[in-house]
Amino acid sequence: MNKFFPILGVFLAIFSSVDLVAEEWYNGDFYTPDFEKVSVSQDRFVEDRISIEFMAGGVYAPIGIGPSHDTFTYSLTNIRLNWMLNTPSGNGFFLDGNFEAIIELSASYIFTSWGNVIVGPTGLVRYNFVQPGWKVVPYIQAGAGVVYTDAHEDPTQDEIGQAIEFTPQASVGLKFLADEDWSINTELIFHHISNASLSPQNDGTNALGGMVGFTYYFDKLWK
Repeated sequence: MNKFFPILGVFLAIFSSVDLVAEEWYNGDFYTPDFEKVSVSQDRFVEDRISIEFMAGGVYAPIGIGPSHDTFTYSLTNIRLNWMLNTPSGNGFFLDGNFEAIIELSASYIFTSWGNVIVGPTGLVRYNFVQPGWKVVPYIQAGAGVVYTDAHEDPTQDEIGQAIEFTPQASVGLKFLADEDWSINTELIFHHISNASLSPQNDGTNALGGMVGFTYYFDKLWK
């Protein structure tokens, strides 16, 4: 049971930060009528801008979708290299924004049940919803990765069948724009692990969890 406390702490941190932001947004602190001063002129979301991102949290399975199995919880510690693929139009359309390509390296410690580690790279595509006057930028992202895990060594389970597994995943998140070069992020993630039937043992797992972290935006590395 003690191993569940780090996951619970992550969720409490996320909910606390969202509640604080909602209060400050209501008071006007997160709204700026001059869109140019928030996003475009700061070059945060322009084409070819590179950023580095650190996110940490944890996930919990099962979630009632897919196979039923023993509790399986693990941390997520992700370092991401992000590349803005285009620049928002800035026309105020409610779906306006830009795409971002992400290369991620993830290292996870398994709290409960099988094995100890899950590590590997992931490729993701993110869409940022960049609106006039907003200092809070919602985003959605999806992708897949390849990981090594020792969970398959536990003979009592049928979910993880081999050392190399695949991790399709999807997330929704918020970026709180701190200044011209930084943002604070929160993220809700759906994380799947299976091996595409490369092993006879392939029930797989579906997990939900949360992460918090930050992004640093480099100056444009090329024009």
